[in-house]
Amino acid sequence: MIYGDSLHIDAQVKQSNSAAIPCIVTTISDTIIKIECAAQLNPDIGLTLKIPEMSILTANLLWKKHDEYGCQIDYTFHPAVIKSMMERLDRKRMAAQTC
Repeated sequence: MIYGDSLHIDAQVKQSNSAAIPCIVTTISDTIIKIECAAQLNPDIGLTLKIPEMSILTANLLWKKHDEYGCQIDYTFHPAVIKSMMERLDRKRMAAQTC
């Protein structure tokens, strides 16, 4: 189930001992996260994702298309976790628009 599509959440991705690389989360489902990242990620190495206000997620790359990557996370999100994150994101967007 897709919980958030056409998102723009600043995050960080990291593989092995590399430095954290900025990325943008564009889609979140219960088991898949789609990111945009200009760096070349190695599909044979697992990764970690740091999304604001969430625990660090571990995942594996499923596919790559240009600067987009599909990442399968190692567990299934509970719908309440995604709902809470989307509500916080919406509040931040609303606050930024009123400033």
